[in-house]
Amino acid sequence: MAKILVIAPYQGFKDLFLEVSEELDSDIHVEVGDLYKGLALAQKLESEGYEVIISRGATALLLREHCKLPVVEVKVSGYDIMRTLTLVKGYPGKIGLMSYLNIIQGADVIGDLLDMNLTFFPIQEEREVESRIREAIGQGIEVIIGDVISTSIAAQHGINSILITSGKEAVLESIRDAEHLSYYVKKEKASREMFAALVDSCREGIVAVDSEGKIYAFNRKAEEFFSQKAAEVSGRKAGEVDPHLNFESILTLGHREEEVVTLNGEEVVVSKQPISLRGGNGAVAFLQTLRKLQRVESRIRNRLADSGYKARMHFNHLVHKSPRMQETVKIAKQYSRNDLPILIYGEPGTGKTSIAEAIHNASDRHEFPFVFLNCEAYKEEQLECELFGYEGNRVKPGVFELADGGTLFIDEIGKMPITLQAKLIHVLEEKKLMRVKGKSSFQFDVRLIAANGKSLQDSVVKGEFREDLYHLMNQGTLSIPPLRDRKEDLEELARWFIASFNPILGKQIVGIRPEVMSRLKESNWPGNVQELKNVVRKMCIAAKEHFIREEDVRSILDELSFEKEGVHSDVALDIAGKTLEQIEKEIISRVLAEEDYNQSKAAKRLGINRSTLWRKIKETE
Repeated sequence: MAKILVIAPYQGFKDLFLEVSEELDSDIHVEVGDLYKGLALAQKLESEGYEVIISRGATALLLREHCKLPVVEVKVSGYDIMRTLTLVKGYPGKIGLMSYLNIIQGADVIGDLLDMNLTFFPIQEEREVESRIREAIGQGIEVIIGDVISTSIAAQHGINSILITSGKEAVLESIRDAEHLSYYVKKEKASREMFAALVDSCREGIVAVDSEGKIYAFNRKAEEFFSQKAAEVSGRKAGEVDPHLNFESILTLGHREEEVVTLNGEEVVVSKQPISLRGGNGAVAFLQTLRKLQRVESRIRNRLADSGYKARMHFNHLVHKSPRMQETVKIAKQYSRNDLPILIYGEPGTGKTSIAEAIHNASDRHEFPFVFLNCEAYKEEQLECELFGYEGNRVKPGVFELADGGTLFIDEIGKMPITLQAKLIHVLEEKKLMRVKGKSSFQFDVRLIAANGKSLQDSVVKGEFREDLYHLMNQGTLSIPPLRDRKEDLEELARWFIASFNPILGKQIVGIRPEVMSRLKESNWPGNVQELKNVVRKMCIAAKEHFIREEDVRSILDELSFEKEGVHSDVALDIAGKTLEQIEKEIISRVLAEEDYNQSKAAKRLGINRSTLWRKIKETE
């Protein structure tokens, strides 16, 4: 039985290999890594007894060039391309195919067969992708279909993208080819195993010993650390060369050890660990200066911090075929051109955060952080520290500091305690803040976007929300319609969710049967777009064919909530003990809520003109 290493460019590819390997009872190990990340994994694992590597596309070409083991490429078949193109057939925008030639070869013929107008962007090297994406944007391309690197960079530029996934047939064929190749590599395995286990790195010192503790590898960086040549120490006991190279406990107990020592006047981190060799055990030590490790750690920390405050969504990602959503996106784009505060209203799951991220990414602040805070997630004292920061035994920056130069998005602002609202209005007016228990204040530059599940006007009337804060935030408002009021978007939303789940789940689903779509459109979707996303994920998992059929997902559909169109709140109006003026205010408030705070529609239902409604609203404030 061949021992095969698979370098999968994406998670769904890994899952598909594992599924097939169980059916074949093959000895297959799968790691996920695209291009140079995949190359690093392959080079690290080459020494662990694998005989053949399987990969796909540009990653396979890269592995073939740099790895010692033979590489079998999983061919992207015409069926794979056809499945992907079928998913976007009928899409009104311009579609581009971007990948290495070994991925998209023959796609032009398939595009003609499907009567699809496709623009091709072949690439030869990874460094070309960025410029090709910009070229595609210049040509008005709205969707990029391609490999992992092309689709991921397209997404970074706000272009919708779909990954071409490989099918089961191609995976089976590659495993058979790998098993045939394994016969020829077994003869060479023994002579290369010892040295293949060693990570060849010029940035770290490497000292490797056999089961007796004798040195058989001593690289140039190790020569610098110990001021001795490899030829002088080869075959000697490592502990005799230098006391810091004593491997006895590593070889005896099989433990890892790490210590900081001084070599040639510089602090060096020595990491020792056991390794398995043919005919016995050995050990290896990696040496790196403490100063260099601290610099690397600092860079990693900064990168992680940056990635945690990055807005992902762009306006191109937002499905807005329905007139109401088109109007919402149009207004949101206008708001992205200025720095005024914005209030976003919408039921849970409608996509308030996505709209806020898209506004940020379209603004001049897009290169700076986008920081999210949900007021409902914290108690009052915790919320104060999260907002403004804290100074005590340790310094904790608040979200205003973290978002400096960028955008701060505060969700469920209506749940903020009234005492914190007073402090917030002061901070916003002064553009200065002082941390909790801090002694000095400092300036910040942040664009504020807030969201709430319902209008804050009622909260102002009830004294639950400060009027001055409301007016400061109310300089720009957006109302996101619930999914039940924008069902024209449902089919396209479902299609994009399928495209995103296919690589994750290892599926090749190309659409939803009409009877299933009809039932989806009958639901009132109380959880809105987020609920639809969850339902589509469940259906993708349950699907047994390339189309989602009713017989496969009937139990999922039966769990959906349904209602008749046009039904409004069924809660009776309580008028007992109230004056005519109070009853009028309650009626106006309810109609506004039912019309998503669209004053034109509310005025029409109430039988009054818009200016009269506006005057009555002001009287209630």
